[in-house]
Amino acid sequence: MSIQVKLGGPSFSAHNISIAEDIEQVEVVIDTPRVTLAPRTEVSLDTASELLRIVGKPCKNNEQSVCSELQADIVAIMAIDTEALRSIVERWGSRATFTTPLLDMRHNDESCLTIDATDRVCYMRLFDGGLQRAEAHEATTAEDILLLATEWLGNNNTPIYIKGSAESAKLLRKYFKRVVCE
Repeated sequence: MSIQVKLGGPSFSAHNISIAEDIEQVEVVIDTPRVTLAPRTEVSLDTASELLRIVGKPCKNNEQSVCSELQADIVAIMAIDTEALRSIVERWGSRATFTTPLLDMRHNDESCLTIDATDRVCYMRLFDGGLQRAEAHEATTAEDILLLATEWLGNNNTPIYIKGSAESAKLLRKYFKRVVCE
């Protein structure tokens, strides 16, 4: 399990992360397709694993569920490798917080589709005056991402913001009028 400190940035093995000890907070981006968003009122540490199972993204035998900030209106529930979680907790304890690209709300006030592609997961969010839909998919090719975008949008003029895959952006531009690389 790798822990991505910054989407599109360097990834570090859970065994060799080196960060200054005086840092107050460490944000860990979990790169996994086993993630879902839920309203704060529906999420607790006790129900997190069950919510992942209900949406068809259960933790594997070597994984546990973690949550993003439970005080936020929308909470992300993510599966993380048990050993990676243990290493993070041993090193940073309560200073470690967890997040996912699904929580990126930069385009919340627009009508658009946003796509963040890593080497193994495609994070998609559909906005129309607020978040309408958010999902993570195991999608690694430009064709996979094109198929998902077509299923989500059909053939219309909704802008698509994409980061992490220039190849996917190039392919999307052949089928959609407004594709912006971020």
